[in-house]
Formats: sequence, C-alpha cells, structure tokens
Amino acid sequence: MSAEAVIWHDLECGGYSADLPCWHALAERAGDPVLDIGAGTGRVALPLARAGHAVVALERDATLAAELSRRAATLPVEVRCADACEFTLALPVALAIVPMQTIHLLEHRAAFFGCARRALEPHGMLAIALLGDGVEPFELELELEPDAVQLGAVRYESAPTALRRGDGVVALERRRSRICEGASQSSVDLTRLWECDRATLVAEAREFGFAALEHQRIAPTDEHAGSEIVCLGVAA
Repeated sequence: MSAEAVIWHDLECGGYSADLPCWHALAERAGDPVLDIGAGTGRVALPLARAGHAVVALERDATLAAELSRRAATLPVEVRCADACEFTLALPVALAIVPMQTIHLLEHRAAFFGCARRALEPHGMLAIALLGDGVEPFELELELEPDAVQLGAVRYESAPTALRRGDGVVALERRRSRICEGASQSSVDLTRLWECDRATLVAEAREFGFAALEHQRIAPTDEHAGSEIVCLGVAA
C-alpha cells in the first residue's frame, strides 16, 4: 500500500473513540500485556500505552505498522507486522482485543482463533468487537458530507456511497477524492465484511478452548455504526 494509506486510514477510522472506555476498562481488569489485533496506526494501542499499559500492536499492513512505530516513539508499544490468522508471540498476553471491524475482515476465522488461543496466558481474555446497531443497507444518489482533511496543498475527502448486505457479506462502498489546485481525482474503495453474530462467534471460539463471558453494546454515533463487544475467557 502507498503512504496515502495512512491518510485514508486515519480519515475513515482514526477519529472513532466511542469504544475506547471499554478497552481501557478491560485492560485495567485483565492486566498487561495487551495485544491489539488490527492496530492500524494506533487508534486504540496508543491511548492504552499512554495510560501506562504495555501493548503489543499487530498490524498486517507494513505501511500502517511503520507509521504506528513512528507515532509510538518511546511509549510501551511493540509493533508486530503480521496477519491476524498467521502470528505467534514470544511471550503470552493477558488480554487480546479485536476492535472495530477487524474480525469481519476474516473470512475463515478458525486460524485466527488458533493463533489467539496460543497467544493468551492460561487465564487470559479475548475481546472481539462485532458489528452492531446502525448497519443498514443504503444507496445514495447524493453523497453524504465527506470526512475531509487538508494536508498542505491537497485536500482528501472520503464519503460513504452505499452499503449492501447479501450472501453473508456486508459491502461498504466509499468515494475517495484527492483535490489539489482545483483538480480532483476520485476512486471507489470497497470493503467487504463477513457477517458473524455473537452466537456464531461463541460457537466457533468454543472449539479452540474459549468460554463465553459477558458482552456489551457500544451505541452508534453520527459517523459510525455501533458494535457489540464479546468477551471470551480461556476455558479451564
């Protein structure tokens, strides 16, 4: 991915904060270290580290991982560039978290659960955010007000244009525009998310030695759908 991947990632995901109190509370409860799976540029990892938690940040895209390393600087963040379905850790963690839509990007979750189970301490916890309220199909004739940022002479804009559900997939379409000196270049970005509800997730996790604990809902905001955070413990 190009360096602009950081800009688009921050523009579309970096401003979301409704779930942060939940991750902080879980980290206080479970202890360190915390494994942040799908860390991006550090939306969750950096606030946890600033609060004093030791964090292992797992991100498969090398460009985003490099930017996270730069932003972390001297904070207690170990950045690992690896796929959520193909990773190992040198030392086990007390808590593994999967924020936002990351779990829905995995078509085959079995490999992920195997990696997560091996990464956790004997009494560790795995907390996964599932898509919640506010994920309703739409097709827009007129685009919504875009998320935008001005960086030097270039203005970057991203606006959702459609959300479609069918055959077990949620497809989110965005128009990305790059505007410089009156000239505009646009492209369509498509993100495919595999449907998964809490009952399915718990059943799949059980096959890898996890037991269901509590769950909580994060309400939707004006710009983001809600989520349901499902907590799983390592079964005795």
